[in-house]
Amino acid sequence: MTYILKTLNNLENITIKETNNKAKKIFPQTLEIEKLPKLRTITTSYKLIKKFKFKEIQDILKELPKIKDFNIICKIKDNKLKSQELRNQIIAFICKKYKTKPNYKKPEQILYLDIIKHNCLLGINPKIELCKRNYKIRTSNNSLNACLASSLLILAKYNPKNSLLDPFCSDGIIVIEAALKKGKDIYATDPKSTNLFNAQLNSEVAKVKINFQLKQADQIITQLPFVSKRSNPKIIEKQLKNFLELTKKAKKITVITQKTNLLEKLTQDYNLKINLKKELLHGQTNYKIITFHKKS
Repeated sequence: MTYILKTLNNLENITIKETNNKAKKIFPQTLEIEKLPKLRTITTSYKLIKKFKFKEIQDILKELPKIKDFNIICKIKDNKLKSQELRNQIIAFICKKYKTKPNYKKPEQILYLDIIKHNCLLGINPKIELCKRNYKIRTSNNSLNACLASSLLILAKYNPKNSLLDPFCSDGIIVIEAALKKGKDIYATDPKSTNLFNAQLNSEVAKVKINFQLKQADQIITQLPFVSKRSNPKIIEKQLKNFLELTKKAKKITVITQKTNLLEKLTQDYNLKINLKKELLHGQTNYKIITFHKKS
């Protein structure tokens, strides 16, 4: 049996690592795996029925299985087809051929059409919106996607045996995901009291222990503030300098942010060198991920 895993943009390798290299990339943001494990970095998963190339809609209709008491989900990337139009044509075709009607409320089966250019992955009963977390009942303005936060931990090579600090914890997504990986010595704080309140409440719902205090740690993983039209440059610079002071005793430092010019300028006065720099687009937001190591 084959399953398809959908990942965040440009983070396929992170999910492959999470599967212990059992998944294989077949298209952008699309992996194939034989057994479906529990994963925290995927957005969607589904059981694959068939995979084929097509030139026109008729080619897709020919491959549809016999199905009743159903609904349809269409996802299209890099193709001129429109999701809703294709969905309507498929529903009309199935209803006419098998003399049935769609069930929009509680269907027995959901047919999932995942179209990438001229490739169609036909799946059944997808698990969608897997980035949502039940513990996340309070959301801060700069909240990270949960799958992105979990991916960040893998990219940062987070070790649950080491202490972890997130000095800009927002609503707590990074440290909570770390605690759910059985991390124990975890610290978090935030300059904004509302963010700290959100993080504390979310951690209680998640039933994990986070030490909400500022303390030096073996590893720092955080989402850094950046200079924007809405921020005060002097305040951001002060916050970044305070952050860099915390890095003096840390063995590993990983940050995610939207702009890095000021950060990279300030790091010149510290014993830090960029080890990895990665860019990714999530929704309408361009993120930059940087890992640092100490200069020898």
